[in-house]
Amino acid sequence: MKEKPLFKSESRFWTGWDWTVAVVAIFRSVEIPALVTLRFLDFHPRIESLLNLSASALLLADIILRLQRSIQTSRGPLHGAAARKHYLRTFFAFDLVGSIPWGVICNRLLLPGSGWTFVAFLCLFRLARVASLSRDFIRTPSRFFILRRLGIFLLWIGLVVHLVACGWVAVGGINPGLPPGRTYIRALYWSVTTLSTTGFGDITPKTEPQMIYTMLAMIMGAGLYATVIANIASLITRADTARAAFDEKMERLHTLMKYKKMPDALQRRIFDYHQYLWKSGLGHDHETLLKELSPALRRSVGLFLNHHILEQVPMLKGANTAILHRLISNLHTVVYTPGDVIIHHGETGTNMYLINRGEVEVLDPQQGCVATLREGEYFGELALLDPERPRQADVVAKTFCVLSMIDAETFTLVLRKFPEFAAHVRQVAARRLAESDQRAGRS
Repeated sequence: MKEKPLFKSESRFWTGWDWTVAVVAIFRSVEIPALVTLRFLDFHPRIESLLNLSASALLLADIILRLQRSIQTSRGPLHGAAARKHYLRTFFAFDLVGSIPWGVICNRLLLPGSGWTFVAFLCLFRLARVASLSRDFIRTPSRFFILRRLGIFLLWIGLVVHLVACGWVAVGGINPGLPPGRTYIRALYWSVTTLSTTGFGDITPKTEPQMIYTMLAMIMGAGLYATVIANIASLITRADTARAAFDEKMERLHTLMKYKKMPDALQRRIFDYHQYLWKSGLGHDHETLLKELSPALRRSVGLFLNHHILEQVPMLKGANTAILHRLISNLHTVVYTPGDVIIHHGETGTNMYLINRGEVEVLDPQQGCVATLREGEYFGELALLDPERPRQADVVAKTFCVLSMIDAETFTLVLRKFPEFAAHVRQVAARRLAESDQRAGRS
């Protein structure tokens, strides 16, 4: 089961600690088999012992800390004795066996080259925790999902290749007498050729233990080869899925426009519109994904995305969360291209607009451009205050614009639901309408 820190104040510490422990566990999984089989640091026994004992001490300290930690499981948070019991039933045995200083035990207490060499590989039990952490790391939402998955995948492939090479040395697959570096390179070469199912045959087993080990490596290699191909294909497919869907959409759109004999200028505007949606991330069907959330989550997401704009609207200042949730749950996102007329002078308004991205120009019929509005601003609010009132100016998109739209029907329902808010809006409406009439010369 996945374990999580319960409180935000603990989150950063435990995240850093967990990654530190994972790095140490991976280091030991590389270091101990290599030291025991290849005897890299025989001439520096103190350094070898210091590395092993320091890493083991940190991992054993991790076990002690985990016995004190509160955890979050799929059934809810666990504290105290319940958390310890859960840990003892899951990862405790793996962590304890993997934390013992097997390098020192094998190199200092057991006979070198004896059949006990493979005892050192018990350090790999600690990788159970690393596997759990890497799985959670991949599943964490991120725009770098493919890079994360590829990095973790290559890490595990590298570990398998290294460990199989060390095992080949342990069964005597490489002629003795070579320096540790050359021995490792030859063992690594044998590991790669065997696991990749290439098998050139220039390094072959001579004894029964070597033959058994080679057969096991071949079986593992067949599965590993299939896994590599499947994962690489999956990553490539995932990387291209969104783009392929977009290209197919544009191809169908192109066919439709040609069939309808649309003017080239109009075709170019339509293509530019869809290219903007793609580059800005708005063309990835986000609305459908949000609709799959629960109503409460949709309102929370909407409040997060739009609260900074809603706070700028005078008539919404002081509105409680329930009112904002009602408005946000009926917001509609619209996109306009440069030159599009969003509001026409003289028409009856039914919508108010909040600018999420882009710029618009407010054009008075007599005075020309009287204002330029940007991200975080709004316009058209008088349509909500007096739905029968005609628009006083044109509003034209100066750039590509992403707007959130509130319609008069939704606003009216909110006023009926919340009488105190309605009274506040009437006061604001009287003041705003008076200011508008004064600007229009009708006061």
